Amino acid sequence: MTLTLLQWAFAFPLGIFLSMIGTLVGLGGGVFMVPILVLIFDVPLTTAIAVVTFCLLPSSLLSSMLNARAKHIDYFAGITLEIPTLVGAVLGAYLSTLLPVQPMETLFAMLVAFMGWRILKGKPNLTTEGPFDRINKIPPVIERSNGEVTYRAGIPAIGFFGLVSGVLAGMFGIGGGIIKTPVMLKIFRMPARRATATALFMIVFTSATAAFSHWKLGRMDWNLALPLGGAFFCGSLIGNKVAGKIKATTVETMLGIVLTMASIAVLIHAWML
Repeated sequence: MTLTLLQWAFAFPLGIFLSMIGTLVGLGGGVFMVPILVLIFDVPLTTAIAVVTFCLLPSSLLSSMLNARAKHIDYFAGITLEIPTLVGAVLGAYLSTLLPVQPMETLFAMLVAFMGWRILKGKPNLTTEGPFDRINKIPPVIERSNGEVTYRAGIPAIGFFGLVSGVLAGMFGIGGGIIKTPVMLKIFRMPARRATATALFMIVFTSATAAFSHWKLGRMDWNLALPLGGAFFCGSLIGNKVAGKIKATTVETMLGIVLTMASIAVLIHAWML
């Protein structure tokens, strides 16, 4: 499929913008690009998902290279979260053939909206009673530091949240970062820049795996994927330059807004695609 020059005049800068925002909050931006490709540019859903998974690869790889140089990535948290995420993704793909996806995706959208609201409200935990925070206290608990701030991540919590993120990603074709970034910020109490950098590091593996799988299944449209991947790369470059100038509280506010908007995108994905 090939877009017209006029369509690219809209799609290319939009890809840059969404990638820039996704880079700043650690979500990548794919959750918005898929419904846009389908609803505005009439791209088949399977092709749109395949194209976006590829686009996330160069942008997250660039971010990870720059964040690695600046020592912002927590490799331990990233790798240990990613392992159960990949397992969960396989389970989620299987469950998607058994469970009614539309109502499940609606519930997921409500969960994402709730997380966005809690972050914007400024509460320390994602829920009022803090059960997720108590999960993080189950031993063994690993203490981590970025040199200035000390935070803690429980091994059972890492396994639980990683698995849940993977299941949701496998069921709905949505990046697990939509769950893991808020968890690292609000449950593990990881500094904002480190949380977003670690989330983008994990996207490298999930996007590479997903893009390869879609390519093997014959769903990849390189006429769309390569130019749009270039847009995402540019957006990532801009996002990384801006990130160092933004306060941690601003990042959290942006994340809350993006999660709230993402819940709308998930609903569109559920009921209109």
